[in-house]
Amino acid sequence: MTTSKIVDIPIKMEKFYGKGTMLHPSVEDVQELVKTIPNGFVASIATLSKRLSKDFDTDVTCPMRTGNAIKKIAERYSNDTIDFKIPFWRVIRSDKFIIKSKNYEFCASQIENEGFKLLFTNSGSIKVNTDSSRMFFF
Repeated sequence: MTTSKIVDIPIKMEKFYGKGTMLHPSVEDVQELVKTIPNGFVASIATLSKRLSKDFDTDVTCPMRTGNAIKKIAERYSNDTIDFKIPFWRVIRSDKFIIKSKNYEFCASQIENEGFKLLFTNSGSIKVNTDSSRMFFF
């Protein structure tokens, strides 16, 4: 089990976030937050990051590490051993595209089963067609 770490915002990232503190979230902390996303809603990585920043009293949470944690959670499970208490498929990118992971097709089918319409791009990406009423905010 890893623990979340609070670090100074790296100098190369100060142009985006300013000076302050940044959270590098653990997979376990991200997982606990994902468990709270209700059926019929999706949340963005940015929304998760903002909530984690609030919970840990930091200025920002690294969105890349948050997204990587979601991928690690998804990759822990094969389609035969999905833990439905951890609805990792309900986390999408800020541009509403499904996060590419080992269980990419499973995530798409779960989101579709929860009543969302999906848009398929020529490049093989899948976008969740939703408005703000079905976006979950912590």
